[in-house]
Amino acid sequence: MPSLTMFRSTVLFLLLMGVLGCNGGDAHNEELITQMKEATDQIVETTHVPGIIALVADHARRINWVYAAGVSDIPNNIPANPSYVFRIGSNTKTFVVTVLLQLVAEGKITLDDKLSKFFPEFPNANRITVAMLCNMTSGIPNYSEDDYFADRMINQPKKVWAPIELARIGLNKKFSFEPGADWKYSNTNTILLGMIIEQVTQNSLRQEIENRIVSKLGLRQTGFLTSGTELPGIHGRGYYEDEYVEGADMTEHYDISWGWAAGSAYSTPRELQRYIEAMVGGGLLPDDMQTLRFSEHIIHLSETISYGLGFLRRGTFYGHNGSLPGFTSSMYHSPVKNCTVIIYFNSQLDEAIPDQLFARFMEILYGDDY
Repeated sequence: MPSLTMFRSTVLFLLLMGVLGCNGGDAHNEELITQMKEATDQIVETTHVPGIIALVADHARRINWVYAAGVSDIPNNIPANPSYVFRIGSNTKTFVVTVLLQLVAEGKITLDDKLSKFFPEFPNANRITVAMLCNMTSGIPNYSEDDYFADRMINQPKKVWAPIELARIGLNKKFSFEPGADWKYSNTNTILLGMIIEQVTQNSLRQEIENRIVSKLGLRQTGFLTSGTELPGIHGRGYYEDEYVEGADMTEHYDISWGWAAGSAYSTPRELQRYIEAMVGGGLLPDDMQTLRFSEHIIHLSETISYGLGFLRRGTFYGHNGSLPGFTSSMYHSPVKNCTVIIYFNSQLDEAIPDQLFARFMEILYGDDY
């Protein structure tokens, strides 16, 4: 492994390139960057978050800023590094739904198809549509909130889960509400979408994501995992599971099969930027399907927050967030502001989440108008 000095030099180089390359000498941009840097540093200084990577690419203002704060490895005191791979958690859902919508555009499936077309044995299958699975209105409970699942995770962290096991845990519980009557976030929905994709294509979900998104965009440090504890590529460590417990390294503690279509992918900040700009800006779906995705089947959760076909909307920004033991992240792009924000914490803590820092960045950059 490279020396600590090399790590520090690399980070310093990246930071200097980010600051010098992003503002073109604009004093106002420099002030905005200073405020975002201070907001990032404050989280590391006042919480148990070990390290943060923040990327802001405001193309309209010519800001192209990447910043690393804190450490990526606590015992070895290795600085956070923007080039490291990390687990992206539920940001994976956007990949899965994008593939699903490509299949819709190809006429291989429709958003109105019922779950019963693929899995007639499941409860309420004849009342649940593919669209409901995409926008979390199916009423199917979340398998990862189940007591049996939690017990297995604690006592058998290396257990390899089959997608059908995860789906059945959710589907065997009492529905949260009648299909289509309300909204509730549930990982089970996306597990079912992954299973449907595999049935329709007669191919693995991993291969479909690779062929249709990863290879198409030239992403070399992004991938979808089906099982195993190993995190590929050069990476730091991920710490904690909801609560702070000193030394709790969760990087490779659980077999990632527990997340599968709901959260097993990995990437880097720059590759997530490339992906989310294509997902929101166009290039992964035909124009008519792209328009449909961002105009229909959208559930408004508040004045500024909505959930649609595999995406979360905050103001004019579209994307998602992700959280799993050791790793939390946010990725958003606004076609209106022509701006992308990627934030990664190498921790999972109730006390601090990336969406809070995203909200602070919005205040700094745009006030209330974002």
